[in-house]
Amino acid sequence: MMSITHAAIATAGTSLILGTADPLLLGLSIIGSQLPDIDTTTSTIGKIFFPISSWIEDRFPHRSVTHSLLATAGITAVSLGVNYFWLHGSFKAAIALPLGHLLSCFSDTFTKQGVQLFYPNPAWAISVSNPRRRLKTGGAGELWVLGISIALLTLGIYLANGGGITQKVSQNLGLRDGIVRVYNENASTNKVYARITGYWTSDRTPADGKYLIIGNEGNEFIVTDGKGVYKTGAQIITSKVTTTVGEAATTEIRNLTFNDEDAIAPLEELQNAYPDADIYLNGELAVDFPEDVRIPIEPNQMATAAKKWEQD
Repeated sequence: MMSITHAAIATAGTSLILGTADPLLLGLSIIGSQLPDIDTTTSTIGKIFFPISSWIEDRFPHRSVTHSLLATAGITAVSLGVNYFWLHGSFKAAIALPLGHLLSCFSDTFTKQGVQLFYPNPAWAISVSNPRRRLKTGGAGELWVLGISIALLTLGIYLANGGGITQKVSQNLGLRDGIVRVYNENASTNKVYARITGYWTSDRTPADGKYLIIGNEGNEFIVTDGKGVYKTGAQIITSKVTTTVGEAATTEIRNLTFNDEDAIAPLEELQNAYPDADIYLNGELAVDFPEDVRIPIEPNQMATAAKKWEQD
């Protein structure tokens, strides 16, 4: 197969298997997909590492030792060791390289020659029994494989950016566990929005719309539309909720304790420290009012407090 076909198959498989769109992992899989062909000086990687490819070419048949499960095992051991002792990266980063190598070796079993997949056993592994159905390097069949691989890579990246196949199913079905996971995984770095289908508890009118999620309590969300703050399961009864990850944002949590002190000054200080930020307060605050003062509560909203005072 051509180098580009090996790369497309490896990245598509890595993206779907590991559920990732990380350029580093996809790049490692591409490198792994090229390693089998280092046994010949005519390949792209063989030309780059000519002394190594020339040495292997003089001693081993093409598509033998470097196209074997033995080579995959060796690459896996080295990759895991480097990752554990020096890079301290994720497990996915450790297996992306050998996974690319394995997918490349397996794809070559569909070619006319096949590979010695179980080297040092000299048997050639060929997946297609009919010689006429086997792929020819650069032929029409391989071009079809290349196109399908690119399509699968696009699908893999799409699914990975949406949280993976499981998450996409959860989103489409409106399953709360998957939706909560999206929020928990992204709330510290991005705004997360909820697309809600449901109705208001107070008057049963539709509450369908897009809301910014500002918190969660178990599987229920606290959301806002910029006009009020609401809680699903309380002010809004939902029939379906899906989430989307929005623009980048930084979330910072602070604990404020007043201890019978004036609350206005600390809140003003907080507002002045973050003049362009959205600030949400959650907790308990006891306020003494004269008996004739009534605090209006907006319909459909959670009970909220707003500061208001006049200067003499």
